[in-house]
Amino acid sequence: MNKRVITGLAVSLWMVAPGCLAADEELRDLVKQLSEQVSRLQQQTERANDRIRDLEGKLRQSELREPAPAKPAVAAAPAKPEPKPPVSAGDTPGTYRIPGTNTSLGFGGYVKLDANFSSVSAGHDRLGDQLFVAAQIPVDKNRRGEHGQTTFHAKESRFWIKSFTPSDFGNIDTFLEIDLFGAPETFNYTPRLRHAYGSIGPFLAGQTWTTFLNVSAAPDTLDPLGPVGATFYLRQPLIRWSQPFSIAGQPLELHVAAESPSSRLWDPATPDQFTIPNADRYPDLVARLSATGTWGNVSLAGLARHIRHNRPGKSETEVQWGSAANVSGRIDTWGRDNFRFMLGYGDANGRYAALNAFEDAALDPNDRMQLVTTYSAMAAYQHWWDKNWRSTVAYGYAASDQPGFVTGNMTRHLESAHFNLLWSPTLQTTFGLEYIYGLRERVDGRTGDLHRVQLSTRFNF
Repeated sequence: MNKRVITGLAVSLWMVAPGCLAADEELRDLVKQLSEQVSRLQQQTERANDRIRDLEGKLRQSELREPAPAKPAVAAAPAKPEPKPPVSAGDTPGTYRIPGTNTSLGFGGYVKLDANFSSVSAGHDRLGDQLFVAAQIPVDKNRRGEHGQTTFHAKESRFWIKSFTPSDFGNIDTFLEIDLFGAPETFNYTPRLRHAYGSIGPFLAGQTWTTFLNVSAAPDTLDPLGPVGATFYLRQPLIRWSQPFSIAGQPLELHVAAESPSSRLWDPATPDQFTIPNADRYPDLVARLSATGTWGNVSLAGLARHIRHNRPGKSETEVQWGSAANVSGRIDTWGRDNFRFMLGYGDANGRYAALNAFEDAALDPNDRMQLVTTYSAMAAYQHWWDKNWRSTVAYGYAASDQPGFVTGNMTRHLESAHFNLLWSPTLQTTFGLEYIYGLRERVDGRTGDLHRVQLSTRFNF
């Protein structure tokens, strides 16, 4: 019962009946008992309130100590991929390492413009107006109306890519290069494969320079074919083994190769052009021995060829073996100056002596095949005026011992001379001016000559 209600009731009774209370002792005892009961109830109420406050405090403390309810599980974010290793420099200068491999890859090339001003034209859309092809110098009546020819082209521009990979068997190297001389027409920029080969240690297979050629002996001319008399800068499919060794402390290297054959014949049935029978049975066999030192290098090469012809409709096949040899080199003289030379001779030298100038063999009126002996010589001197300016003077001569039955439109001998001045202000650029003189003599004794001025710009990348 509420304490205020009980207290009020007691007071009311006391006020209403004071006389009765005073008279009646029992009533006073009752009031006293009621007051004591009210006091006890008040104390119990205060203790109950204290207990309630204590329980509420403990409850709040318990709520604070309880862990927060677990949040719903969230799927773990996928792990970030590890960063890829950056591209780094390769093992060979100018190359880059392919990430994750031990292969070094490089690429490059150049853009070249050639402007040729010729005294006479080789003819409509012929290669001889773009390159110095001595066999296409016009003779006699073919020169009429062809004077004063100007030709601009960028066909010599090149692109190459190479790779280097070390292995337990030696370095694995590859090289691929193209230019734009795939068609003779002046404004036809058809890509052409120059080099495509791979090597592992001393073994090489693919298309590249013939082993018969010492590339370092080629003179530095703006025209990429260079002077006549040099071993033709022939590239063809081949298989080669190169073995270095030394004798008495002199470094030597022996190159042995089997190369793609291609016989070229003069046939009286088609006297104005060569016949290519495509009947070759054995590859061209080539060996070259090179010696290199601080003085430069020199090499001696030998060649054996199987010349074969089978006229359609006849069972008999004409077969002969021919041979050729050359010696070539580059000799350092004073400072950066150098002297370069090539000498060649043989009855299998025709295709290797000059571009489309001489046949390998000629067919007589009885269809008997006779090999044609050719010989050639080239000498060049390069002088450096300073570290940026240089000049080359080169002279070449090539001739053939044509059989008496060969008609008069075949070439008997060629001559050429090159004079140039080249300026390379940076490693990436070369500007040059070159004068070229060429002479062609046919079997009938008639001659034709060519005077050409070539202006070239080259930008490497």
